[in-house]
Amino acid sequence: MAGLETFLTNISSTQVRGLSNASIKALDAANFATLGDKAEVFSATQVGAIDDADIGSVTLSKLSSAALAGLTLGHVRAINTDTTDAVALSDDQYSYLSTTVVAGLVEADLDSISNDQFGKLTSKQITALKLDQLSETSVGKLTGDQIGKLSSDQIKALSDGAAAKLTIAQLEKLTAAGAAGLEAQDAVALFNDATNGAANVAALDPKAVAALSAAAIQALDGVGGGALTTDQIKVLTTDQVKVLTADEIGGWDAAKIEALSSKQIQALNIAVLNTVQAGALTETQIAGLSSTQIKDVVADGFATWTPAKLGKISTAAMAGLTGGQVEKLDTVGVNALNAKAFAALNTTVLAGIDEAIIGLLDTDHVKALSADQVKALSPDQVTALTGTQVEVMSSAQIAALEAGDLALFAVGELAKISETAIKGLEKEDFLSLTDAQLEDLTASRESKFSQDQTNWIIEAYTTS
Repeated sequence: MAGLETFLTNISSTQVRGLSNASIKALDAANFATLGDKAEVFSATQVGAIDDADIGSVTLSKLSSAALAGLTLGHVRAINTDTTDAVALSDDQYSYLSTTVVAGLVEADLDSISNDQFGKLTSKQITALKLDQLSETSVGKLTGDQIGKLSSDQIKALSDGAAAKLTIAQLEKLTAAGAAGLEAQDAVALFNDATNGAANVAALDPKAVAALSAAAIQALDGVGGGALTTDQIKVLTTDQVKVLTADEIGGWDAAKIEALSSKQIQALNIAVLNTVQAGALTETQIAGLSSTQIKDVVADGFATWTPAKLGKISTAAMAGLTGGQVEKLDTVGVNALNAKAFAALNTTVLAGIDEAIIGLLDTDHVKALSADQVKALSPDQVTALTGTQVEVMSSAQIAALEAGDLALFAVGELAKISETAIKGLEKEDFLSLTDAQLEDLTASRESKFSQDQTNWIIEAYTTS
């Protein structure tokens, strides 16, 4: 074949450029070595026709970017397994491999590619990678920018071990699309690690955090959850907030609790907050609590709420207050509760308020009491009512007093019942009073009582 060698040595680049696929296929390794630098005129189609066994004899460094696209998966494997230093693709040449070739690379292929070669892979090539073939060793070869190009499906395809090897530089570039692919086991490996977990969490862009699945968020422990920054917390979705546990947020300080929006707070299981965290809830956050949520506020945390915070409890939430919470309040605290919402306070809870505090309720709160609440007052609480309070009670409230309750009013207080309110008095109320109380009640307004009430008053006097 000496004649062929001589012929190939002397043909022009134009003739090489015109070689058919059949001619290319007919050449052997020695022939390609003879062509040498003339490989610079090969087309992608010509390169694709070269046998895998012969590709190492081609002057690879002379292949154009267009010709490199013709390399096959077999070519790349043959090149990468050749131990001859001269048989190798440069770092830059890797960027011209077709996406078909890149998509076919398996773990052994990827492990044989250097960090610098990985770094030259383009966005399209990275998108074509099958990341389930990326070993724990090779995942570190991806640059941060390349990680930023990965889809959720690609991230999801990473093995648990490979995902755990993502570096801070890579996590910093992880997009929302990529972060959505992290699964619960990935979150555990990356973010709960005692050594690197906190730094890994801090490296995430807030948008990436917001894209994590609820399962990934739920998988966090005190390390991962505790490392969330205020900026990351602000963007948590309601689905993510719903699954937060005491383990995850137990280490959050007041600033992190305050970072939660009203919508996030409404989605939160309030029972996971400790005393300090419950106490840190803001006026705006408290205003949005439901009756179920406020019921779960730890009593010692509730006890630290300022009057301004207590005043933000809505009518809906007021119904959820527990006896354990309300008993933590002093007079200032009870009077700080929104008077208009006060009528929604559970009657059992109201009945448990110390009578000394009942006696110091301001008139707005007394006027707000519903008929059911008045009926629920204990004898000691009724006794504690003052003349000033009695004076503002309505006829419906007076009528709601249990039979015998009126007798608990001291002389001087009965006179404070308004002329409008006395219309609510029934026969049993008059019959329960002593002569002194009757005189206090009726003095100077005898004509204000109805005919029935007049008869009852006479009966009360004559039977006492």
